[in-house]
Amino acid sequence: MKYIPLLVLWLLPLFSFAGDGFVIRGKITGVANGSVAILERTGESNNDWPRVRIENGQFTYSGKIDHPRLVLLKISTKRVEVFLENADYTMECSFDSLTGSSVKGGSYNDQWQQYLTSGIPPMRYFAEHPKEEIAPWIASRYALKYDEAKAAYAQLTPQGKNTPEGKALAERIETYRKIEARSPLPAFRTEDPTGKPVSLNDLKGKVVVLDFWASWCAPCRAYVPALREHYNRYKDKGVVFVSVSVDDDKDKWKKAMEELHMEWMQVLADGGFKEETGVRKLFNITGIPHLVIVDKDGRIAVSMDYYQRQHFDAVMEKLIQ
Repeated sequence: MKYIPLLVLWLLPLFSFAGDGFVIRGKITGVANGSVAILERTGESNNDWPRVRIENGQFTYSGKIDHPRLVLLKISTKRVEVFLENADYTMECSFDSLTGSSVKGGSYNDQWQQYLTSGIPPMRYFAEHPKEEIAPWIASRYALKYDEAKAAYAQLTPQGKNTPEGKALAERIETYRKIEARSPLPAFRTEDPTGKPVSLNDLKGKVVVLDFWASWCAPCRAYVPALREHYNRYKDKGVVFVSVSVDDDKDKWKKAMEELHMEWMQVLADGGFKEETGVRKLFNITGIPHLVIVDKDGRIAVSMDYYQRQHFDAVMEKLIQ
């Protein structure tokens, strides 16, 4: 996330405007002091957003973003979901009644709050509102199957297809297409805990389960016991399990391996979890933990974001026959 700091002006005059950035002006009763921060929802381990102070229940937060995105606005001890764009926003409410809809201004957030309050499942809402500005985000987040992703992309407007989310959906479709065609496992650089380079293509002839994870990812850590069950069930059936870390910090990676007692093969992927490089782009990984299963011919059989044990076992039983 690229963040361009702007001067934060306390008690910014009400007739000023955000210009080419955004300004959030808040007046919150029930919280005299504290701080306001913007937190990312992208899965990144840290971000560059600053904090601003709340003084006498009022604050002004200004900045600039490269494209509209969903963020968490943290006000004192509360967090609310806001679809942020470069626009003027106002908030005037009590701390107890604070919600994302308390943030007034910006067409993206208006649409997002309407979606949240509708109670309609994501892809059904998308089908009813494919031309809305938030439609590419909903499709990129929830159109997880190949046919569903293709159908959603076809419904996007030209402007929607040109957004970062629209482009990400197009990349996912291309990845799915390759998987459908049982494309060969692409080459990517990895190393073992000693720093020795490892080529996963050397495992051809065996079914390989690639578990993409990171030490800072709480869901990844929580999945390790289930992964261990899979490992114990299939390790004697010609299946190799490889946990592929996308950590940037090698020491934290090694420490996590020891803490979690991950006894199967461990490698560190080059490039970390950056959107524009490495395995995240290569496999179109939208979040971790993520699983890629490779057949005995070295071709991708399955790539999935969500671990469903029944689905996993069904795939494995078919591949080890």
